[in-house]
Amino acid sequence: MLPLLQVMGSGADMTTNQMRDAVATHLGLSAEALSQRLPSGTQTAFDNRMGWARTYLFKAGLIGRPRRATYVISQSGKELLLNPPAAIDADFLRSYDQFNEFLGTSRNGKEDLIATNETENDLTPEEQIEKGVNRIQRELQDEVLDRVKQLPPEGFEQLVLRLLVGMGYGGSMADVQGVARGADGGVDGVVNQDHLGLDRIYIQAKRWEGSVGRPVIQGFVGALAGVGASKGVIMTTSTFAQPAQEYVKTLTDRRIILVDGQRMSELMVKHGIGVSIKQTFLIQRMDEDFFLELEN
Repeated sequence: MLPLLQVMGSGADMTTNQMRDAVATHLGLSAEALSQRLPSGTQTAFDNRMGWARTYLFKAGLIGRPRRATYVISQSGKELLLNPPAAIDADFLRSYDQFNEFLGTSRNGKEDLIATNETENDLTPEEQIEKGVNRIQRELQDEVLDRVKQLPPEGFEQLVLRLLVGMGYGGSMADVQGVARGADGGVDGVVNQDHLGLDRIYIQAKRWEGSVGRPVIQGFVGALAGVGASKGVIMTTSTFAQPAQEYVKTLTDRRIILVDGQRMSELMVKHGIGVSIKQTFLIQRMDEDFFLELEN
């Protein structure tokens, strides 16, 4: 917020694009930095922070908006720049009554729009939401993995097949099949990528606590060779030892994908396998095109 106020210090009217370019130049931001996106991918982090910086400074009365998408520094803003603070953050803006009124109307009398935590105070509301969602997701993934580890071997194998179908491999559960235990030589299931079964992915499911070593991978490669297959997936509730990971990289005639417990739980949450929606939040924004139509 301070760099934004500083680039507006001359008193000239500035459009949102001019403000964006001026702050980027003022901070010496690289193209790579400007292209970094929020975790959701919906917006660049810089544009998100610029938008909220404009909003906060405007609500505090430090900048004005003489017309649509155009801003100018106010007298209060000019006075602040005569003896500027080291930084402008939400806590600093609380010294302005207008900003406190903005928070009051935004929180509906319940929760502050701005987190009081010192670390989260540097984040925009969208970033705070995404950070919270990511924390919930990580906790959910750990919970899901703990529950998966409680499944019997047959249940775990069925889960792996359902997950692959949920990810788009095979059209439905009709395109997957388990393999009788003991007769597979290391194969626990098969996914038909087409209805005729011309292209198949072979599966091995390992509900282990210890790391899966190279011998297990070699045994699976041998099983694939026995059925003339070139594609395989090994999923485990644990991890893969480094020698096993390195061995897979050396394979040239077969494609083997290793999915450990952490990655599997991430995929389950992402594709809605074994989880359900608890609550949905809707974030809206102003539709500028709607108002432009009314002005013409």
